[in-house]
Amino acid sequence: MEMHTLYTKSFLLPLFFLLLTSLISHSKACNVIDKEALLQFKNKITSDPSQLLNSWTLSTDCCKGWNGVTCDSTTGRVVSLTLSGTVDDGIDLPFDTYLSGTLSPYLGNLTNLKILSLIGLMQLNGPIPVEFNKLAKLEKLFLNDNKLSGDLPLEIGSLVSLLELGLSGNNFSGIIPSSIGSLKLLTSLDLKKNNLSGGVPESIGNLKNLGFLDLSGNKIGGKIPESIGGLKKLNTLDMMQNKIEGNVPVSIGELSSLTFLRLSDNLLSGVLPSEIGNLKNLKNLNLQNNMLNGNLPASIGNLNGLRELSLGNNKFSGKIPATFGNLKDLQNVDFSGNRLRGRIPKSMAKMSKSSFLGNRRLCGLPLPPCKPF
Repeated sequence: MEMHTLYTKSFLLPLFFLLLTSLISHSKACNVIDKEALLQFKNKITSDPSQLLNSWTLSTDCCKGWNGVTCDSTTGRVVSLTLSGTVDDGIDLPFDTYLSGTLSPYLGNLTNLKILSLIGLMQLNGPIPVEFNKLAKLEKLFLNDNKLSGDLPLEIGSLVSLLELGLSGNNFSGIIPSSIGSLKLLTSLDLKKNNLSGGVPESIGNLKNLGFLDLSGNKIGGKIPESIGGLKKLNTLDMMQNKIEGNVPVSIGELSSLTFLRLSDNLLSGVLPSEIGNLKNLKNLNLQNNMLNGNLPASIGNLNGLRELSLGNNKFSGKIPATFGNLKDLQNVDFSGNRLRGRIPKSMAKMSKSSFLGNRRLCGLPLPPCKPF
């Protein structure tokens, strides 16, 4: 009996390892189409000083040790392509490098791709290929800090699985396509520091899951659409340094999750709507360097968690509402360059001069004492 058991084990054990080896080998096999797509991407790279793509060779398997490439363990399809201009070699401190070249349209054949991240490669240039519209499973697309240019493709609306889109720090121009409103799952949209123009599309209001929206540092004009109020999950809204004009929309008061609002350095005019006081979670409000006018709404005093308030270089007039005294967490205030007058609320007296910028029509600590009437 013992001999039979021993024989059975000695027979089954090699068979088990043979099957296991076969499964492991099969699970890591590189898909032919994906391998060709990656090699075509490499062919479009004209300079790779740090040899980021040195492991990408025709004779090796793209799922076995190719830098930046991750495959699905059961299908062998490429699910992630991640290359960064900041490299950690595990020996010295991280160092910066680059890739020169363009984005190959063959990347559109990586149809199982979930993550495409080519951040900070600095010398990548040219447009986003139209063929990217085939990446229907893509969840994260990061092309930040390169020299990519051209229009944002209309076909970007085809990436219906997209959760995060980062294209900041490039040379993209033209308009933000209205098709971006088709990205219903999007939680983060970062287009800052490009040359985008036109207006903010009304379809932006379709992005109900959006938590982060940064359009700063472009040439975007037109008005802030009323549809912006539909972004109930928005935590950060940054549109500074553009050419946005018109009023701050009343609907902005519907952004109940907002903690950071920056609309500075634009051409905004008209009065600040009282609905701004509905943003109970707001910590930073920056509206400086616009043409906003009229009295400051007393409702700002409802923003109990506010820490930074920048209203400098507008045309605000009248007195600072007494309700501003409710802003107990306020650390920095800028009222300079306006037409405000009168005494500041006593509760602001605790602030240091270095954290309070007023104007000569305002008085009271931390400003000079008020003259007797």
